[in-house]
Amino acid sequence: MTDPTTRVAAARLYLVAPARIRAGRLAELIPSLAIAGVDIVQLRDRSLPHVDLLSEARAAAAAARAAGIPFIVNDSPVLARDCGADGVHLGQDDGPIAEARALLGPEAIIGRSSRGGEMLAAAAAEGASYGSVGPIWETPTKPGRLATGIAPLRPAAREARLPWFAIGGIDEDRILRVAACGAARAVVVRAICDAEDPAAAARRIRARLVAAKPRIMTVAGSDSGGGAGIQADIKAISQAGGFPVCAVTALTAQTTRGVEGVQPASEQFVAQQIELVAGDIGMDGVKTGMLASPRLVSAVAEALRLARPPELEIPLVVDTVLRAESGASLMDKDGEEALRRDLLPDATVITPNLMEAQALTDSDCDDAAYLAQALHDQHGCAVIVTGGHGPSPADVLCDAAGVQRIPGIRLDRTTTHGAGCTHSSTLAALLARGLTLREAAAGAKAAATAAVRGGRPFGAGAGPVDVTTHEVAR
Repeated sequence: MTDPTTRVAAARLYLVAPARIRAGRLAELIPSLAIAGVDIVQLRDRSLPHVDLLSEARAAAAAARAAGIPFIVNDSPVLARDCGADGVHLGQDDGPIAEARALLGPEAIIGRSSRGGEMLAAAAAEGASYGSVGPIWETPTKPGRLATGIAPLRPAAREARLPWFAIGGIDEDRILRVAACGAARAVVVRAICDAEDPAAAARRIRARLVAAKPRIMTVAGSDSGGGAGIQADIKAISQAGGFPVCAVTALTAQTTRGVEGVQPASEQFVAQQIELVAGDIGMDGVKTGMLASPRLVSAVAEALRLARPPELEIPLVVDTVLRAESGASLMDKDGEEALRRDLLPDATVITPNLMEAQALTDSDCDDAAYLAQALHDQHGCAVIVTGGHGPSPADVLCDAAGVQRIPGIRLDRTTTHGAGCTHSSTLAALLARGLTLREAAAGAKAAATAAVRGGRPFGAGAGPVDVTTHEVAR
């Protein structure tokens, strides 16, 4: 006997289609679709009378059998039995799994729609062979069905006791976003059915799903000493499981003792980098670092606004680089105002150190919890006041759920250059992978601490951190 769950577990790309799609009859296209990488085909066509639907289902079942892939019908166990399908996909209101199993037999593949969480767990307990999670985005194939967004994906990836497929509004671009959040399998409808060449579309979508990695953009300056800036960001993003892309805001000539020269990029060029990378490669998370001028802050904010469609829920981590470790100002008052006005309202979370939090609140208070709450109240975004410079080494997080301290230790080491960049970049990568803010904040704290511990005692000043020896929790 073949376990139906085992048959589904190896699948990656699941096509739901009517009897006829743009390129022709589904039954006739199944062989080429299977070669292109479609692992499961489901027939869903409410426009046909029953006799025609049965005829098309039988033809598709035969074609799928010859191609060596499972064929599923929608909603009706009786139709599945009568056409010789491998199984049936049931919505929440389509009857018990046990009844379908009794009709179709123990080897039948029986799927259940869910919105993730308890519904997916209930499908597993009921004996489903697989579940779907969604709709992630609104789709005309499910009119009126409220989208779940990406929130259910990471919990499903960690906790589900059966194979599951992300579903709802997934196309060639969005497949990368769901994969970044932990979806190993996906259901696609229109992106294949409406394609002029459905096999080519399926091949591209499957390749993206299988090879996906969270794409994290860092918008920051280059540190010629390798400790901070985009050099630290790239190392941290890679270590946290992401693929780094960047928009370089400035070149610097610097040592472990300080910056000796800066060659800034124009606002137009920085915005162009963001626009082109977002349009071609795409992004799943963004971190901004030092933005030295008010005009650059505004240009970056506008470019990111265009590059981050709200429905994709792309997290933005703003490392509010206002003060150096020495306390020296890195941005004038006009720049701080531009940051408050243009960038912070769009941020998912900001990561000031104690001095930067004081500057942003115009306060000399050293209570990180007070400062975090004040910044959250002012700007609406979550806030992490990092503990590298305050009386306590703990980070303090404030979001809509309240204030939480993230414990830490202060290491007796001088290899601290780049700890803030490492923290914010790791945070962006973990958020892009679908971790909750509190999970990601803890992971970022651990990575920054480990980077200081593994730092290199190079140069005569503050040596560069090195996160590459630290394994970030996946």
